[in-house]
Amino acid sequence: MNRDRFELALTRLGPEDGVLFEQLASAFAALEYGNLRTMASFGGDGGRDAILYTPDDDDGVVFQYSVTVDFSGKILRTAKRLQKTVPEAREIIYLTSQVVGPKGDEVKKRVRKEYRLSVDIRDRSWFLDRVNLHAQSQQAAESLARIKVDPLISRIESGAPGVLPGLTREEEAEAAFFLEVNYGNEDRKKGLTKASFDSLVRAALRGTDSQNRIPRSEVISKVSRMLPGGRDYAPLVNSSLARLNKSAIRHWRPTDEFCLSHDEAEKVKDRAAHLLLLQEEFRFELLQFVTAAEEFLGQKFSAADQNLAVEIAEHALDKMLLDRGRAFAEAVAVDRVSDYQSESISPLIETAITSLGRNPARKVREAAAYAVGLIFTAPSNGVSEYLHGKMESHTLFALLQATPDVQKTVVKLFSGGLIWLDSNLLLPVLAEELAEEESRSFTNLLHVARDCGISLRVTSGVTEELSMHMRRSLAYARVAQQGGVWDGDVPFLAAAHLAAGRPLASLGGWLENFRGADQPMEDVAEYLEDEHGIRLQDLKEEAERADIALRGAVQEIWYESKSRRAKRFSQETVQTLVNHDVECYLGVVVRRRSENRSPLGFNSWWLTLDSTAFKVHSMLRDRISGEVPSPPVMSPDFLLRYLEIGPLRAEVSNSSRAKLPVLLDISFLEGVSPQMMGIVDAIRQENAALPQRVLRRKIRDTMNKLKAERGRISEGGVALVEQEVLDSIRA
Repeated sequence: MNRDRFELALTRLGPEDGVLFEQLASAFAALEYGNLRTMASFGGDGGRDAILYTPDDDDGVVFQYSVTVDFSGKILRTAKRLQKTVPEAREIIYLTSQVVGPKGDEVKKRVRKEYRLSVDIRDRSWFLDRVNLHAQSQQAAESLARIKVDPLISRIESGAPGVLPGLTREEEAEAAFFLEVNYGNEDRKKGLTKASFDSLVRAALRGTDSQNRIPRSEVISKVSRMLPGGRDYAPLVNSSLARLNKSAIRHWRPTDEFCLSHDEAEKVKDRAAHLLLLQEEFRFELLQFVTAAEEFLGQKFSAADQNLAVEIAEHALDKMLLDRGRAFAEAVAVDRVSDYQSESISPLIETAITSLGRNPARKVREAAAYAVGLIFTAPSNGVSEYLHGKMESHTLFALLQATPDVQKTVVKLFSGGLIWLDSNLLLPVLAEELAEEESRSFTNLLHVARDCGISLRVTSGVTEELSMHMRRSLAYARVAQQGGVWDGDVPFLAAAHLAAGRPLASLGGWLENFRGADQPMEDVAEYLEDEHGIRLQDLKEEAERADIALRGAVQEIWYESKSRRAKRFSQETVQTLVNHDVECYLGVVVRRRSENRSPLGFNSWWLTLDSTAFKVHSMLRDRISGEVPSPPVMSPDFLLRYLEIGPLRAEVSNSSRAKLPVLLDISFLEGVSPQMMGIVDAIRQENAALPQRVLRRKIRDTMNKLKAERGRISEGGVALVEQEVLDSIRA
């Protein structure tokens, strides 16, 4: 019996399923105690959720089976009643489908003290650990799974409306589901086209067996309906049928009919159960955030409010992941790199509400937005696996919609190569030193890229920018500590330090991790190489070899942008920043002249969040004559999809894949004001005695509330990603 399938069955038991649980629990308990006789039946919420038994030869032991969530109250009421009905009882063995664990210790102590009864709680884990120890327990678990799990899997496999939000047709939903179920279990070295069509053929053969076969033409027709029309998918389907024959499917040659093998059908059920179990964990985590939003918003929620907020948040997140997959697929299909992706939460929530046809209260909308804003911050392992699987399946599905030969499309992407990093990518990496290891999204992305053979580089200009930012952060700290007025937003690293619950006075000590006073640029470069494998390599010589007209136009574009965005800086500082960006942009462009590759096949790239960098290519068309060089810029969001789907996916181990973030920009608000930092510091001082994790959560909620009250949304990629790092530090 598959453990995940059994666990999913247990999670779906409700108050009306008391009889089902009674049958299961009796089968498990009888293996230890032999025959049991019924003592009494307690009425529950809509069913027999608490049945009392004793072994034939021991009236001192009382068994209670219950599916109720309130295990503590149920045990206390039972203990009180047993004083009158079974005074000789000395032990209650409480079997439940719920997860109890250490939460049961308090009720055990109370029952022992007040009623002189010992309590042995056997919760969901007890059943899961014993399911495969005996044929009787396996049979009982399988019987429950057939009733509670198989209909659910069948409904989702068939693309029932509402099960997979974001997809418009049942055939699309069915294809996406089977890609999600199968892709993570495929050999990562297997070509994407083969992996994709093998999944779609399995989907087409859903529900078949040796007695219910379908002809080849119907398999081809079913797969074709899952994908865009106007293309001939028969060759790819036939190749998949030949490849899967005798392993996953069976072929009746006289009639040219096919069906899934029994073993494969069971594997699909087991993988689907695992996926649905992860979905349950995902929804539970969303519910936790929605519940936390009650305190944050100062509102009271009914159970219906909570469930609706979770449903809205799930639809919004699914739509977001699908859109990200489509953006990557469209970029690859037209031979370009997509720029930084960012959305505001509010439109996502409103789109989800429209899709659901609901009209929730404002507090429900706000709770859903709160949950969406936090789910990517530090998800549990199960939620992370669920989101990764959904992101990969949506991306693969989008690629299939763009072109059936996915492998041919993806193989033209670069493999290995050199990537220069912008300062706006490295500031979050520095700030993540304050975050828990699992929350270091940017750090983990760069480390996985490096482990896959990509060389990471940084120019002296970028180390200078980082050093300048640290100096500015220290200047802010001095002004704030002296009670002065700081003009502008708080420097990012100073805000990150405060958001981590650390006093402003210790900022200088923390920054010494990266630089000293005498040779700050050299210190920063040494830190980047020692801690992150990022080596120093300038691009000045290459940039100076660029055509004069091209160099002048690029400088002009960046100067205009920097002058608008950095009004508080001196002209000298603005020119320095422009020079650094021009060096990176043109340096990579000139390096590519010797590479002679397609736009997506170049080995040299500049990884940045700067929105201007992604506009330069189109702006150059109006400023220079002749051919405009391919843009050398790449967004971290594109790099993330590339590592999951591109030519290097086989090099990404399962452990490394688990460390990769699902998204890098799930924050939508502006930078931090000095006034906000004053409030944050006051909260830190007032709650200094709290554990650090609790303190960070209080700071996070306060900052979120202040930003929400301010009601301004930022569209700038750098500000968004910096705020996400702040969120990860506070999580």
